[in-house]
Amino acid sequence: MNLLRRFRLGCLNRLSHFRCQSSIGPKSVDVVPRCVPAGSPAAGAMKDPSWLMLNYGVARWNDSAVADAKTVAESRTSTGQLLRVSLGPAAPPASSFFYYDWPGSATAGDEDSVTHGYVVAAHGDAVLLKVDHKLGGSSNFTDDSFVYKTSAAEPPSLSLLPYPASKLQLNSRNTGLLRRGEDELLVVKLFLELGYRTDTATMWMHRLGSHEWEKKQVPIVAAEEVPHEGLDSCATVPVGDRFMCWVDYRSGLVMCDMAEESLKLRYVQLPIITEDEFGPYENYCGPNIRESWDMCAVGDSAVRFVSIDPRCCCGHSPSRSACPNSYKLFAVTTWTLALTMDKTMEWVKENKLDCEELWALPGYEGLPRTLVEHPVVSSANPDVVCFIVREDGEDWKVEVDTRNKAVLSTAHWTNAPQEAWLVHVSAKLPWLTSETPGGTKS
Repeated sequence: MNLLRRFRLGCLNRLSHFRCQSSIGPKSVDVVPRCVPAGSPAAGAMKDPSWLMLNYGVARWNDSAVADAKTVAESRTSTGQLLRVSLGPAAPPASSFFYYDWPGSATAGDEDSVTHGYVVAAHGDAVLLKVDHKLGGSSNFTDDSFVYKTSAAEPPSLSLLPYPASKLQLNSRNTGLLRRGEDELLVVKLFLELGYRTDTATMWMHRLGSHEWEKKQVPIVAAEEVPHEGLDSCATVPVGDRFMCWVDYRSGLVMCDMAEESLKLRYVQLPIITEDEFGPYENYCGPNIRESWDMCAVGDSAVRFVSIDPRCCCGHSPSRSACPNSYKLFAVTTWTLALTMDKTMEWVKENKLDCEELWALPGYEGLPRTLVEHPVVSSANPDVVCFIVREDGEDWKVEVDTRNKAVLSTAHWTNAPQEAWLVHVSAKLPWLTSETPGGTKS
C-alpha cells in the first residue's frame, strides 16, 4: 500500500475540508437551534432529546445565538482571560452547538483577535472542548482544553485542564473522555505510530480534579496482528465505565480496559476492509465515498460500527465497478462487537440497508437520490443513524432506523454558523436525558 496515499486520504481527512456550506431555500427548515431563554415556548420544543449531535465547531456567541441560560459555564484560560461557554441543544437530526464568548474582554472583538473552538469528545455528563485563542495584543496562539460538566441537580461547570495539555495537541482523533463511576472522569490520549508496526504505544492520562498527567508506555498484546503500516487513529469511543477504543477506519480498532491495574492494548480488525492497493473504495463512474464510517458504544461492553460502501448494480457490495448503472449506488451495513481483553471476539452483522430501499422509504420523498455521508450513530439507540445528503451545494440531514428500515425525520440544513462542520459527536447529557453520569436511568 502506498503510505503517502494512505496518509493523504486516511483519518486526517475526517477533520479536513468538511466545513458546512450554509444554504437558504424557500422550503428550507432551520435545523440549527435558535438560542432562546430558558422556559420560553421555543425552549420547550427542544426539551429532553434522548441524545444530541454535538457539532465539532464551537460558534461565537452573538445576539442571534444565545443558548439556554441553564447551560452557561465560565472558566479562566491559562492566560487569565474569562471564557464563557453555553450549549444550544436540539433534537437530532439537528445540530447542537456550543457557543463561546469573552465577557469583559476589551480586545476580543478586535480584528487581530482569533478564536477557534472544537468539541473533542463526550461521555456521560462531560464534554471535552478545545479552544485556540489569540486575543488582541497577543502575538501567539494559546491552546487550552476544558472539560464541561453537566448535572441534573447543579449548574454546569467548566474546568481548565492543567499543563501539559496545551502541548499534547488533544484532538478528537486520539483523545477521549471516560466516566468511571460518579467520582472519576478520565481524559486519555493515545499516540499511535503511522508508518510502521510497534508493540507499544504512549498513553497520557489525566484524572479530572488532579493537577497532573500520567504518562505510560502501554504494551499491545498480539502486536503481530497490527498492520505492517501501523495505525492512524480516526476517532475515540468510550464504552461503559471501563473501555476506551481508538478507531482506525481503514483497518481496525485498539481497545483498552481502563479498569485493569496493568493497562494493555488489544487490536481488532474491522469487519470490512475499506481500502486496498488502489486506496479507498471509489466507484469509477461515480464520486468517492468519503466520511462513510462511524462507531458508538452499545451498552457497557460493546460497540456498533456503521459503514457506507459502494455496490455494483448487480448487488455485490462492497465492490468497485465501471458500470454506468452503478453510479452513486451504495449500501449501509452495521455490525456489533462485544469487547473483551482475553477472549475471542467476532463481529456480528446487525442491519443492512440498500440505497434503493432508503430512497423508497416514506419520508425520503424530495431528497436527492445520491450518496449519504457522515453517519452518526445514536448514543440512545444504536440502530438509529443520522446521515448528511449533499447535492448542488445544499445539505440535508436524515435520521434513519436501520433495523426497522424507517425514515424518522429529515431536515434541510440552513443558517448554520460559519464555524459549523459536517462532523458531529454523539452525546447524552444527564440534565437533558434525566440520566446519571454513568448512563443509567435513575
